[in-house]
Amino acid sequence: MSTLAVVACCFVWVTCQKEYSYEGGPVFASTAYSFLGAGAACANPVLAGYYYAGAALADTNTVKLQVHVTVAGPYNITTNTNNGIYFAATGSFTDTGAQTVILKGQGTPANTGSFSYNTAKDTGCSFAIVVDKQPVKMAAYSISGSPNACVNLLINGNYIYGNSLTSLNSLIANINVTVPGYYAITTDTLDGISFSATGTFTTAGIKSVTLTGQGTPGTPKNLSFTLVGDTSHCTFPVSVTNPSPLATYVLQSGFGNPSPCIYTVVGNYHADSLLTSTNTVTLQAYVTVPGNYTVTTDEVNGMVFSYTGSFSAIGNQEVTLVGNGKPVAAGLFLLTPQIVGPHPLGGEACAIQITVQ
Repeated sequence: MSTLAVVACCFVWVTCQKEYSYEGGPVFASTAYSFLGAGAACANPVLAGYYYAGAALADTNTVKLQVHVTVAGPYNITTNTNNGIYFAATGSFTDTGAQTVILKGQGTPANTGSFSYNTAKDTGCSFAIVVDKQPVKMAAYSISGSPNACVNLLINGNYIYGNSLTSLNSLIANINVTVPGYYAITTDTLDGISFSATGTFTTAGIKSVTLTGQGTPGTPKNLSFTLVGDTSHCTFPVSVTNPSPLATYVLQSGFGNPSPCIYTVVGNYHADSLLTSTNTVTLQAYVTVPGNYTVTTDEVNGMVFSYTGSFSAIGNQEVTLVGNGKPVAAGLFLLTPQIVGPHPLGGEACAIQITVQ
């Protein structure tokens, strides 16, 4: 290998033990990581949000970058400022290996065009942002159901773990337009998928807008999306299921409100201590049709319990959910394990209690 090639390889994988901030000078930390694409264009950056000259950036203006972490710890990343905006992120890597960081845009673009940003002053990778001319007239409208659950929202298509969304995966939302003009309606990104639509309302009144889904679901789970447009928002559920065949089963529970699960909790639970594979909750299920299944709790006090597997027999079965996350505070907390996907027998959810010391 030539000397030039060796130098190039070393440059790409240089670790970021010394981070730079264009605004505040050098910051030293024990964290060690390298950007994928260091020394050149960032590897597969994921840009989100709309960029218009003269329009201040919002929380939706982000860029996702991939890093390889060799020493976990805190990070503080700030790009250069170009055309009046920059991108920044602070946080902490809790593990080594491939990680994703989300940089949030700040400022107001001054001009239209393509502008380059770098994740570090001397090292790191670069990405480009295209700033467009702001639409002449923005629409004023509200989404039916705002600010609570969306009303009369039609969810099309199947959502299966590992299967990329297609044109069949869409939403049809009811919109009350008070001022015609340009619109951009989007959801948050959950489990790797999102929905969005842009266009122009030419008249006022009740309209239907079709939002197209994109992405690939990464985990079977029950999702709660927020649909956002103009100054209104509403929420709606989507279940990402396992591939067929799907099991038919119920979670067994006692009597009460909420109905208590029949369960056993194992492991120690302490505030500010990460859960491990030894932190489990075993539930009782009754299976009528064998197949693939997922049971997961909601997130409470920083804790989530879940398991994905397959029932091979009918009758009474045990399901052991594994804990993830870090309890935030001490106390007694109520979590709700739920069946992900169809549950024609009922018994969708029950309740468990976790005591955190």
